[in-house]
Amino acid sequence: MNIQQFQYVLAVVDSKNFQEAAERCCVTQSTLSTMINKLENEISIELFNRKTKPVTVTLEGQKIINRLRVIVNEIAQLENVVQEIKGDMIGSLTIGIIPTIAPYLLPLFIQEFARQFPKVNIQIKEMTTQHIKQNLLLRSLDIGILALPLAHKELMEVPLYNEPFLVYDCTGNQSKQHVSPKDLDYTKICLLEEGHCLRTQVYDICKLSEKQNDSAINFKFESGSMESLLRITESRKGITIIPFLAYHHLAKTTQNNIISFKQPVPVRSVGLVTNHFFVKKALKDALIKIIKKSTRPLIAEVDKSKVINPV
Repeated sequence: MNIQQFQYVLAVVDSKNFQEAAERCCVTQSTLSTMINKLENEISIELFNRKTKPVTVTLEGQKIINRLRVIVNEIAQLENVVQEIKGDMIGSLTIGIIPTIAPYLLPLFIQEFARQFPKVNIQIKEMTTQHIKQNLLLRSLDIGILALPLAHKELMEVPLYNEPFLVYDCTGNQSKQHVSPKDLDYTKICLLEEGHCLRTQVYDICKLSEKQNDSAINFKFESGSMESLLRITESRKGITIIPFLAYHHLAKTTQNNIISFKQPVPVRSVGLVTNHFFVKKALKDALIKIIKKSTRPLIAEVDKSKVINPV
């Protein structure tokens, strides 16, 4: 068996089609199929069910493929170690970032980061927390940016900043500049869909309210993105809870809908997560430095004694 066979297998897994996989690997379908068949014969395990359309992975094959991803990524990591030793920063860096952070944080640092490392191919993927975690463990993702903690023994976490939450109130009944969770009208709240960690964080904030068991609480109106969530909240004349950096992307006319929480303020810890075996240390350190520098002017240091953290 060899690395080329592993790459052919993973190409089929990702494309779910032998012809497309062959085109991706710049070989004929016959060559790709022959190499994969040789691997299957060598290990005496059938990796793919070729009778299905699209091609599917067998139960036994899935375990092998998970390991092949790790091996292929380890070889790529070795190449990166050599590059760092030589001081030649080239290659690729794949970053997964949750949707409630991506639109507000990425514009602050990505251009500067790309400028510092012009030979590095940077790929950004919006992913849920669970998908980031899974891909970091499989080592198909280099870095995750999300809300901490994950608390997994195979993952390393680096805090970047603590981000307060704000209330986005479109009811037209704003009478206070500061509110506590118990002041909110939960019959009008709008949330993100299941799978978004911000949804869970909002639930945690709601638990601080004595109204949490009120049968009138209604979480019916849901959205798949932050932008849609804001538009739904406006059209429903409802309320929602947003992260602090989102405030800077609101139109001036809608910034008047923002209400701050009273102390203790609910916050989330945003951090950078890598697999324990991640080796692109120079890129990681530079990314941490740039993100901290870009967010520091926007988010003042939070007094730990006056917050509820983590949410």
